[in-house]
Amino acid sequence: MMHFDKKSYLYRIIKVSAIVVTALLSVALIYAAYSGTTHPADSRIAPVAVLAFPFLLALEVMIGMLWLIVHSWRVSLIVWVAILISWPSVRVVAPLNMFPHTYTPKEDSTKFKVLTFNVENFKVSYYGDKEKEFKAGQATARYILKQDADVVLLQEASLSADFNDLPFMDSLKKVYPYRDHGYHDQVILSKHPYQPVIDDSIKNGFASPDNFLNGYHFYARAFDVLVPGHKVRFFNLHLHSIQLSNDDKQFYVDLTKLKTKDKPSEAKQASKTIFAKLTNAFRQHAQEAALLRQVINQSDANVIVCGDFNDVPMSYAYRKIMGNDMTDAWVKCGFGPTATYHNDRLFFKIDHVLYRGDMEAVEMHRHKEGSSDHYPLVTTFVWKR
Repeated sequence: MMHFDKKSYLYRIIKVSAIVVTALLSVALIYAAYSGTTHPADSRIAPVAVLAFPFLLALEVMIGMLWLIVHSWRVSLIVWVAILISWPSVRVVAPLNMFPHTYTPKEDSTKFKVLTFNVENFKVSYYGDKEKEFKAGQATARYILKQDADVVLLQEASLSADFNDLPFMDSLKKVYPYRDHGYHDQVILSKHPYQPVIDDSIKNGFASPDNFLNGYHFYARAFDVLVPGHKVRFFNLHLHSIQLSNDDKQFYVDLTKLKTKDKPSEAKQASKTIFAKLTNAFRQHAQEAALLRQVINQSDANVIVCGDFNDVPMSYAYRKIMGNDMTDAWVKCGFGPTATYHNDRLFFKIDHVLYRGDMEAVEMHRHKEGSSDHYPLVTTFVWKR
């Protein structure tokens, strides 16, 4: 084992270099924490930096602990100060709600549950093995039934299949008498009566089957659901897809397995392609979030926005939709960092539940069930008055 004399020139070089790297990573953490305040059209780096924030945070915590282990608490302080400065983003990415909610009798009798789930078309394409596909779809349908939510908001629910013709839908129809799947991407299943919200701002803004931004779908459906004693406006959201191709995803998988080091030119071109797709999608998200926020501003007090944002916490689109009046249900009652997309070695929280009004989120769970490339989110709300 190599032994370093703390007075040696080599030791000092290594320590100074480690301190410089720690300082640079701390600056990067702070930048990533607040880069979501920059419009994606004004910076190509800022929205990508937001994606890196959870990974930078995990790295910084490990580095801070390492400096403490080697008894360099002054250097470790650089890390902890950076985390403290970044705290507004830290608590969104990794909330620490450790204790379960205790329901009062009134809350228990009036609580309601909301499930949001990008079901990846129930894995049904009609081009592969039908029996295998339907079995996968049934796993998702069984999960939905098991949750027994009052309102279920699905994305990518019937992109290449007729929703009504899926063989496992009969059981869902029995539990949810109120259903809407007017657009091929968004579906609502409800135990309570609802009214689709159709006004000029929504028709002109986004809730139209003819709405395509730069050639790819963006859907936001709005419904006023009559939860017993209250009216709640639900927005079922699916922002612009990143549009990564199978080749893009395979390159990323190879990159994480260190299989691209012998192909520098191909890796460089693939990186440019993926970066361009990311920056284009984030700019689209900014436009879509602005449209959605206009309609939220015109809505009544009780609003719940659920769905696949295709964007992470603290991103520009997330911040725009949140505004100053909404609460993130995961921040309110979740625990720790989590991911809702989990395919091709990509692990990001891109599905969200935001709300405002007289209700309060008291329980939220991310489950690992169903057959989709997304994980579902289940939130329980109670009424504050």
